[in-house]
Amino acid sequence: MSGPPPSPTSGLTATDALRCIAVRVGESLYGIAMQDVQEVVGLRPLTRVFHAPPALAGITSLRGEVLPVIDLAALLGLPPRPEPDARIVVAADRTQPGWRAGLRVAALVGLRDFPAEGLAPVPPGVPAELAAVFQGVLTAAPPCLVLSVPALLRAPALQPLSGVAC
Repeated sequence: MSGPPPSPTSGLTATDALRCIAVRVGESLYGIAMQDVQEVVGLRPLTRVFHAPPALAGITSLRGEVLPVIDLAALLGLPPRPEPDARIVVAADRTQPGWRAGLRVAALVGLRDFPAEGLAPVPPGVPAELAAVFQGVLTAAPPCLVLSVPALLRAPALQPLSGVAC
């Protein structure tokens, strides 16, 4: 083993803390705060985990460490579809050292800046169990919901894994 994974904030600038990576999941855009992202890797072979919830796409090896990979489409209740540009965004929960997971996304869209006034609230029409995994909304075109990595890793759909730290 090559030691612990890099700190989720190592190498970030002050500007990075105010940015997110925009990703496509299904037909929608979502954001993941740069401070929560460790790296982005290409889609790699996944090993399914017996009796795992559908939102867990599987596990993979990343430089000799086992990495759980969450299928964001399944977690967000979106229908499956072909994803030729799929990637894995390796994200970490800054509030819980050692908790990290890969987030399977359909495609990377680019970087988005958080507005100085902050994020808009999650729209009231979003079901409560889903609203809990969002920090807020970037309203500038094209709008996107910004995911909360700590809340995502604790999502009810992943509770069958609660005895296992991501």
